[in-house]
Amino acid sequence: MKRIFFMIGISALIAAGCNNNGAKNKEEEAKVEPTKTNELPDMLTDVRSTKDVKVILAQNWESKEDAQEAELSGGSATFDMPYRGFSFFADGSVVQNPRDNIRFGTWALDDAGKTITINYKDGGKAQYTIDNINAKNLALTNTADKKQIEYKADGKVQKDPNNNPFYGANNQWRIKPSKPETDAEIKQRVLQHVGFFHTFLNDNIVRGGNSITFMGLPTVFVWYSGGISVMREEKVTDKWINCFYNKEQALKGQRMLEDIITKKYKWDKEETNWVKKDANVVKQIYDTLSAAK
Repeated sequence: MKRIFFMIGISALIAAGCNNNGAKNKEEEAKVEPTKTNELPDMLTDVRSTKDVKVILAQNWESKEDAQEAELSGGSATFDMPYRGFSFFADGSVVQNPRDNIRFGTWALDDAGKTITINYKDGGKAQYTIDNINAKNLALTNTADKKQIEYKADGKVQKDPNNNPFYGANNQWRIKPSKPETDAEIKQRVLQHVGFFHTFLNDNIVRGGNSITFMGLPTVFVWYSGGISVMREEKVTDKWINCFYNKEQALKGQRMLEDIITKKYKWDKEETNWVKKDANVVKQIYDTLSAAK
């Protein structure tokens, strides 16, 4: 397994979800250029003081139960579990289950502020009743199965949705293509994957969290307490494969990253924040892959 090393010192969890429709070792067609880590602006809006339901909804929500189970799981790369959630955006778009079987669509709130209607891009519709909501807690009941799920958020929203890793434009690489792709298209898919993780790390930096979970995110990256590597071919998961037309093309994408990660990368020895170190190196990997012929 080829790897690069840089000092890190905080816990991380890892597993792997791609749309099959269209670790720390102990993942609209658009090219979104990653924001440089050393140029991070004041990126977040705090919505904790607002009472506007529509404003409060437009953030990342994850199932309280699933988040707790992910934390307790220890982050095994072979561990698979449901990880339910919603990322609602002010532009009317929504990404459901961004850490699991991802779906894209649009959302609307009724005039009473009590019912959310989602129309999925791949067909279908769902409605949810808001049972309880504030900037950090949300209880939704699916009107079809009458099941209630409680979600949590941090009350902080990216001012530019492109800086939210779960925004639709940042996750198109996770939609399985309907036909074989050229090498250039596979490279672009892999490049978007790398860009996603750079955006993901930057988002965690500005939110100031003291831990990161990679649970549910499809990837061939493996995160260590001391470096980053690319999984061997025999370790590649089905969720990574489902991001590509077939296994052959998925392994071609894995090899692209395996080749790129052997290059020399610079990391700041004076930086004490491992997430910033990771983000800077991932950005270098992005740039190197982008320039590769």
